Amino acid sequence: MYAIEAKAVLSYFLGDWKMHRVISDFGEITGRATFRLNGESDQRLDYKEAVMLPRLGEQKANAFREYEYRMTDAGFDIFFSDGATKGQLFLSFVFAQASILTSHHLCIQDHYDAEFVFLSDDEFELNFTVVGPKKDYSIQTRFIRA
Repeated sequence: MYAIEAKAVLSYFLGDWKMHRVISDFGEITGRATFRLNGESDQRLDYKEAVMLPRLGEQKANAFREYEYRMTDAGFDIFFSDGATKGQLFLSFVFAQASILTSHHLCIQDHYDAEFVFLSDDEFELNFTVVGPKKDYSIQTRFIRA
């Protein structure tokens, strides 16, 4: 089993990644993600993703998202970096095992459960399950270093 220490997570993420996402009841999405050091702190990363939502004949990225990762002693917190929720905390992750970080978040009546699973030096997964009165879906994203 691959293992990573909390203090090594920041340097692990740095760089460019290819991503493949499967969303239940929606389909598959591909794209690219980038982690860069944040200019304000050496314990923060800026994350940007550009994905291609399925549209007839379109062959370029058409959906984008940004987050800020702030390292903690036990893992990291993810904050929104764009849109109406900019600056708000999205999820807090802590190590459950040497290669797995987990998070649980209640947003009004919706439960967000998420986990990062580090598979190797060049591959990790981010998995979400969202359940609530009007939500019931899962998202699995695999990242491979570009």
